[in-house]
Amino acid sequence: MPSPAPTVTPPQTPPSALLPDGIEIFRAGTHIDDAGVAHHFSQADLAAMASSYRPTLREAPLTVGHPKDNLPAYGWVQSLSATPTGTLAMNASQVEPQFAEMVAAGRFKKRSASFYPPASPHNPTPGQWYLRHVAFLGAQPPAVPGLKDIQFSQGDATGDAIHFSEPLTQGHDTSMKTIQEQLAEAQAQAAAEKAARENAEAQARTHQQAAEQAQAQAASFAEKARADRHAGFVSFAQAQVQAGRLLPKDQDMAAATLNVLADAQPVEFAEGDATRKVSPAQWLQDLISRAAPVVSFGEFARTGGQQTQLGTARGKSDAEIDQAAQHYARQNKVCYAEALTAVTSSFTTSA
Repeated sequence: MPSPAPTVTPPQTPPSALLPDGIEIFRAGTHIDDAGVAHHFSQADLAAMASSYRPTLREAPLTVGHPKDNLPAYGWVQSLSATPTGTLAMNASQVEPQFAEMVAAGRFKKRSASFYPPASPHNPTPGQWYLRHVAFLGAQPPAVPGLKDIQFSQGDATGDAIHFSEPLTQGHDTSMKTIQEQLAEAQAQAAAEKAARENAEAQARTHQQAAEQAQAQAASFAEKARADRHAGFVSFAQAQVQAGRLLPKDQDMAAATLNVLADAQPVEFAEGDATRKVSPAQWLQDLISRAAPVVSFGEFARTGGQQTQLGTARGKSDAEIDQAAQHYARQNKVCYAEALTAVTSSFTTSA
């Protein structure tokens, strides 16, 4: 039995490269054409372009650069659509594979649309814009033999078509120059705000330093005033001890009490027909100054029951007499005044 003939699979033809649908070619907004004239396109204008485009009336070619003479077409615009985001998109047909591969490889970074204006004599839809061609920019055209040239009517190749070389980079209602001006203005405003903020912070630091310095000075003045006041009270107490109005043992207590009373509020009281206002510390100083001497540290002798001062108690100092009186009071359990009298009498010389 003969063997079956082998099945031969015919070679597969690789599919032609295609351009994706929905390639954006234009955007609503204000655009500057290659002649420097500004044109405004609304979303309604884009919708009218899409709905009125008919390949049977005039088919827009895909070109490399803007043709002024007969140049090859690398494909054709099959249909147009207006997107909700305000762009005009195309679907292409009959695209040359080499051209499609170059587009897919990113060789043509920019796209530019050319239109017949509403009043153009070559416009197949007078009264509204019509797509003339879509130019791909940025690379040398692929060498594709056998391509047919684009056939423009006489005068159309150099006629009244309007080209927009940068239709997708100019924004909706402003040019790139306006965007740059706005950016520069925003940067200047941010710099001014930063400078104002830094100036305010510097002034706040200066005020804070001045306040801290004033506070430190006030504290220093207050401390010096307290020290001077304490020195005055100590001097006053020493003078009262010397005058005999204060006992030596009460000197420190008197100065400390005056320090405490110095911080008290002044007191008002009636004195005769007048009202007197005096601080408690001053009142106590006046009271001590007017008091009779508690004791005299001079030398005494008794004559007929009378005390006669004979001079110093054998050259004893006040401190020595005070120390002796305190020792005597502790040993004999008597008050300080009695002990002082006894000690002073022991230092005197009989007349």
